[in-house]
Amino acid sequence: MKIIKLAYPLEAEQQFPAPVVLAMGFFDGVHLGHQNVINRAKEIALERQLPLAILTYDHHPALVYQKLTGDSARYLTLHPEKYRLFELLGVDYVYEVNYDHDFQAQAPQTFVDNFIVRMGAAVVVAGFDHTYGTKDAAMANLGEYAHHRFTVETVPALLLDEKKVSSTRVRRNLSDGHLETVRRLLGRPFEISGTVVHGLARGRTLGFPTANVQYDDLQRMPPLGVYIVLMQIDHQWYPGMASIGKNVTFGDQNPVTLEVNLLDFQRNLYGKQIQVQFLKKTRNEVKYQGEAALIDQLNRDEQETRNFFQSREA
Repeated sequence: MKIIKLAYPLEAEQQFPAPVVLAMGFFDGVHLGHQNVINRAKEIALERQLPLAILTYDHHPALVYQKLTGDSARYLTLHPEKYRLFELLGVDYVYEVNYDHDFQAQAPQTFVDNFIVRMGAAVVVAGFDHTYGTKDAAMANLGEYAHHRFTVETVPALLLDEKKVSSTRVRRNLSDGHLETVRRLLGRPFEISGTVVHGLARGRTLGFPTANVQYDDLQRMPPLGVYIVLMQIDHQWYPGMASIGKNVTFGDQNPVTLEVNLLDFQRNLYGKQIQVQFLKKTRNEVKYQGEAALIDQLNRDEQETRNFFQSREA
């Protein structure tokens, strides 16, 4: 899969492989609805024996017209993970456009002429609610701007439990800690990447050594609490329990950290690039009166984690 980074206006000498089937969208999360769009585009590409390309953006379009803070500025999937998922879905080219004010201000016809047509799109595929300009830029109108230069395939909403699968719905359930619903919406467990770094080593003194995971601040995370997880190390997955929290038992001004205690695991992981899959939230973060009470709770957390994985194997 080849990634081509673009900006408005396109350079006159910019070349594109043509023709292609072009899927459009930001695709944050690459959830089942997004996969439905990309899979439909892939079907058409195979039928026509054409490459599959995706037109997407380098950041959320909302950054241009509003101030985003906290979780609203973070993403379900950062670019490396998003593009990895694109490649698994059979995408050949990714056209990543810098979404700035000038790009957004284009009239729909200008966007079609300067981007879609120049990209050599034979067929354009997008979800029913995708927009591509400042006014009258709905999918229902795209055929008018095409002027018979390409055809348009609009993919209807995908429903799960009689409600639309959407990035907004994934974000809401992730913020609420409903990880099973998130898994069903994504078609896979929620996963983040990071690097194991040195922490304060409190877990080791409590008898529960943890891998302190440093992750990108743009990564949207589950809420504070304790989780059952899998961690991938050197292409192998290991079961464990994780805490996203401020270590409130040891003070009220601590930063938020992600710490993972792996079951029956002794290796030194400092510097390792790892992935963490969040399978289940077991409880909220609690401030305990002393280390003894915390250790008792950690023992209960460990037993619940072991029971969870044993039940999966049964």
